[in-house]
Amino acid sequence: MHAIEFETDIQNGVVKIPDEYGYLKNRHARIVVLYENTTDESNVSVSQVGIDFSSVKAPSLAAHGGVEYQRNLRDEW
Repeated sequence: MHAIEFETDIQNGVVKIPDEYGYLKNRHARIVVLYENTTDESNVSVSQVGIDFSSVKAPSLAAHGGVEYQRNLRDEW
């Protein structure tokens, strides 16, 4: 795999490949996009991004209720 780097503007969801990389036309490529945050973007909350951890369960706590687990830990001391 080879890597190239260039800067361009994304316009209407389209990235223009510079003419010097014309040999890439009609080829498969993996694209990595790096961009600068603006002041508006830095305030995006997790709920707006769509990250949902509600289905994640800690395997070590799955067999215990939270309060019961803590009481058992305290009894070990």
